Amino acid sequence: MVDRFGTIVFEDLNVIKMEQSHYLAKSIADVAWNQFITITESKAEDAGSRVVLVNPRNTSQQCSRCGMIVAKTLSDRVHSCPHCGLEMDRDQNAAINSMRLGLQSQG
Repeated sequence: MVDRFGTIVFEDLNVIKMEQSHYLAKSIADVAWNQFITITESKAEDAGSRVVLVNPRNTSQQCSRCGMIVAKTLSDRVHSCPHCGLEMDRDQNAAINSMRLGLQSQG
């Protein structure tokens, strides 16, 4: 699967800190996040692809269309930008921002 993509981007999450959060600990531990990234890096290298880790700061807060910061709580699941009108799933908005950061980091 990794050979379909030249670049795979992950947010460089502080998993140790996140596991200390009562709300996030079980989800983070269940998916073995660090192990998932390590395996993906290995598979990507074998396939001639690359894995890029990006700073997660504001990836879910920043509008992927206009760049403005739209504050949200963890319970806010929809990104709704009052500046440009973009509405989409919060995680999809963050994924677009993360991919943009990952591609920018490669030049």
